[in-house]
Amino acid sequence: MVKTLSIVSLIIAVQALFLVIHFFLKKKGDKLLNYLLGFLCLSFAIISIRTYNYFYPFIDLNSVVYRISNHVYWYVAPLLYLFILCYDRKPSSRKVFYHLAPYTLIIIIDLLFNKDGYYDDLVVFATIQMAIYLILAIRYSIRPNQKKSRQFFSWIIPSLYTFTLLIFFNFLYMVLDVFGVHLFSFKFGKSLFLLLSFPIFYIAYKEMNSENEFGIKPKKYKTSPLSNEKTEQYLRKIEKAMREEKLFLIKNLTLKTFSGLVGIQSRHVSQVINHDLGLSFSEYVLKYRLEEVKKNLLNPDNNNLTIHGIAQNSGFTSNSRFNYLFKKETGLTPTQFRNQKG
Repeated sequence: MVKTLSIVSLIIAVQALFLVIHFFLKKKGDKLLNYLLGFLCLSFAIISIRTYNYFYPFIDLNSVVYRISNHVYWYVAPLLYLFILCYDRKPSSRKVFYHLAPYTLIIIIDLLFNKDGYYDDLVVFATIQMAIYLILAIRYSIRPNQKKSRQFFSWIIPSLYTFTLLIFFNFLYMVLDVFGVHLFSFKFGKSLFLLLSFPIFYIAYKEMNSENEFGIKPKKYKTSPLSNEKTEQYLRKIEKAMREEKLFLIKNLTLKTFSGLVGIQSRHVSQVINHDLGLSFSEYVLKYRLEEVKKNLLNPDNNNLTIHGIAQNSGFTSNSRFNYLFKKETGLTPTQFRNQKG
């Protein structure tokens, strides 16, 4: 058993180090996202090497390197959480600092005071910390306005659930162990944490082998990068034009026409809508037109108007296409939707 577990821990360490090298040297994609995944894999490489050290000691337990490695657990969940934020909206360097700096401070305090006998308590608190971050990550991933990122979150959420289940299993094992219920041998129990590497490797290999099939966003507009400030400025201007000026009511509205009306280059309009909202320009216009139709269908003041009249007033030009798109969006025909108000 010991030999098998030691081999498994080495295999995981090698795989993790391979991914570390890949993400640290990767030039394509978002640099922060690559670094977060790289450090996440590095954490599991260190954890795997620590596990191997349980079976065949080769690192002095009192060495600085080993004491630093005690605290790797703190970084796993924050890095995973920041990775998810990085996909949806890139976190600022200050936010990254706030999430990671406290645990670096814990390492410094430990090295300065060199307190012994705390490791088991550290693992318990690190497990609780992971559970808290996972709750935040899952809550963020399933929030209602995730339509724009549906493709990414459709596969990241199962990974988070798997990770959470494994954390719960580890925590249950530790609690039972405290009360004298030993489900596994001591050394097997010490290797249980390695199970957490599997959903992380799944995420890492998904990103490594994807070209946006899985929702990880590459830098699509390399020739015309926009700063975060400029992107937010353009997005506010675009949203205002749609919500307040209702430019979507213009029949046969094109990207070129819209760009001219809002005073933003076509490529930048397309970039902002695609990057921040996960929609094409036509999908973006369609979203507003459908919302306008739904609002007007439920408005008693419009009882004298036909459904297709309301659709025409909302920017649609084809009745058959309107019927198809409306049912696809709501699951109801326009007539069924309108009758709901009764």
